[in-house]
Amino acid sequence: MNIWEKSVVNMQKGAKKVAAAAAVFAERVRIELTLVRLRIRIDEVQARRDELYGTIGRKIVDLNKRDELPKTTELLLKDEDIVAAVVELADREQEIDELNNEIKNIQADFKTTAKHTEDTLS
Repeated sequence: MNIWEKSVVNMQKGAKKVAAAAAVFAERVRIELTLVRLRIRIDEVQARRDELYGTIGRKIVDLNKRDELPKTTELLLKDEDIVAAVVELADREQEIDELNNEIKNIQADFKTTAKHTEDTLS
């Protein structure tokens, strides 16, 4: 092989490595954007959860001010607003857990994909 043929072969190998590195970078950027979107969604769900806690607290304070606060918690949990907020709270907590699990799965998948791509570069 003369010097030009070696140069062409080396340039082709280099181009393949650059292309593979660009693919890993593009995949990483895509995954990071997905993770940011999921974290934003988690923040929104947590904000809604905080609103629900506020609704429950306000309702209890209002009942206490009017001396209508039940003597037992069973009666307190029969109030429509409080029951609705508690039910939605359970849904929001489950949604937060699902979003966190999705983040963990995406991160684990990327680690596997990145390792595989790095192995092929070597």
